[in-house]
Order: sequence, then structure tokens, then C-alpha cells
Amino acid sequence: MQIRGLGRIFRILDDNRNRQIEKKELQWGLKDFDIHLSEEQIDVLVKHFDRDGSGTVDFDEFLRALRGELSESRVAYIRKAYDKLDVNKDGKVTLEDIAKLYDVSQHPDVIQGKMTPEEAYRQFMSLWDTQVADGIVTFEEFCEYYRDVSCSIDTDEYFAVMMTNAWKL
Repeated sequence: MQIRGLGRIFRILDDNRNRQIEKKELQWGLKDFDIHLSEEQIDVLVKHFDRDGSGTVDFDEFLRALRGELSESRVAYIRKAYDKLDVNKDGKVTLEDIAKLYDVSQHPDVIQGKMTPEEAYRQFMSLWDTQVADGIVTFEEFCEYYRDVSCSIDTDEYFAVMMTNAWKL
């Protein structure tokens, strides 16, 4: 839900609906949140978010800047889970491989009764294979998913517990 909330904020800032936040949109949007920055400060902010040098910020750039990088500890748990899925060690994991090992009973919404295991499984499987729709999940795609998950988990210890339970590490 945190990522969806960020998406909503992004859409609020994107006045012309071109899926890019331009300097003026950012400046005026932040004023709506009672944050007043100078033109120079806005330039620094856009430069920080704008990874491709386009002069605007797209949603992926926006998310990357806000969620930060994964700690080494978290990457190690992600690697353990991916390696467990990659049974033939060819660096490729299929969606079927993931389905065989992922335990949806540990999903927070299933635990709280907000979602059935079947719903959680369908939702979970729709998140993979995002960069190239080829039925293969690369380590980068796997990491990208957990970058999103990671931004809503406060401690490395809790992240480790979640990964251990979900993937039976």
C-alpha cells in the first residue's frame, strides 16, 4: 500500500499527466504540501531523482530515489531465495519454479484474513517477469520486487524473518 500511496502523490504532482514530473510541477506540487523550495533547490532535487538526464522525473526514478538501496544483508537474503529457486543454477528462474516454493500463508494479508491464499498467490505471481515478459525471472527482476517490499520493512532483522518464512530458507 505504501507504493500505491507514492503513486498517488506522483499523480498529484504530475499536473499535465505526461507521466513525468517537470521542475515547475515539482515546485508547485511541493508548495501544495507546504514545502517551499527555491529554484536552485528544485534543480538539485530534480537532478537527484533524474537518473536518465532527461530533465524530468518518471515514476521509476521517483520510486528509486525514495526507497533507497538495499542493504548487503537484504541482498544476501534475496540471493539465497533466488538461488533456492534456481535449481539448475543457470541464472534463470521460471514462474513455475517460484510457484512451487513460495508459501503464501506467510503473506501479511492472508495472516490478517484480508485475502485468501489463492488471491495472494495470484497477486504475487503477477508481480514477476516485469522487465521482459518471457516467463523467466532474472535476479534483477527478483531484486526489483524486493526493493519495493524492502522500503516498507524497517529492520534488516524483520526482512530476514520475512524472507526465511516466505522461502523456507
